[in-house]
Amino acid sequence: MVSRLLRGRLLVPRLIGIESGWRRASARRQLPVYLGPVGACPDEPVLLILIFDNSGSVAGTGGTDPIGQRFGEARLAIETVGKRCRCGKELAATLTFDSPTSLDVAPTVLKGGIALIEHGLAIPPDGGGSSSLGSSLRLARSLADSHPEHRTVLCVLSDFELYDGNVPAVLEEFAEFPGQAHAVLLRTSPPQCLVDDPRVSVAQVNHGDPPGTLAKVLFGALTATRRHRRPTTQRSSRVTN
Repeated sequence: MVSRLLRGRLLVPRLIGIESGWRRASARRQLPVYLGPVGACPDEPVLLILIFDNSGSVAGTGGTDPIGQRFGEARLAIETVGKRCRCGKELAATLTFDSPTSLDVAPTVLKGGIALIEHGLAIPPDGGGSSSLGSSLRLARSLADSHPEHRTVLCVLSDFELYDGNVPAVLEEFAEFPGQAHAVLLRTSPPQCLVDDPRVSVAQVNHGDPPGTLAKVLFGALTATRRHRRPTTQRSSRVTN
């Protein structure tokens, strides 16, 4: 049932362009930030799954991200890697705590796919501002299971002020997610259980951090296994008499 709902709500052509002007501008905004060397495509392609918390404590007035800057920085990281992708097998998908919604994006190729991916980089008009992670986590697991040839990188962008019925169980489910689990805390301190869990990578993006901080976190997750050139060592010349 879960996978049927997911497929039924993803990539509906008539929804292209549904975003309001300010949301689209936020997602398209280019940041003058150099993220680092991208490297060559990895031997094992990556599926990046982003889950956005759009609850009032994050997206509302006075929330941790009221202008949606996280969307623009996510776009920057994805587009930067996508421009250097040659294999055409690296993918990105977007979900929210409210998923399934009209703006969910199914796994889409990074190479040339940013125009489609960015439609998931906004607050969906049919989202209810949920503070519960569990249901979207299970949808993400369904996506990961359907792409066994990919290394899955799951990034949850939230303040982690969760209202799930059993929060410890949900955080344990997050920690045991197949692949890599990244908790990106938006201006709040992370739950101690995640900090202490070696299965989870925790990053905290604070109010005073410079623009591009969140983009660098996502960029690091995307490029962790890409192939980088080893620095060439200069041979010492032998002097003969």
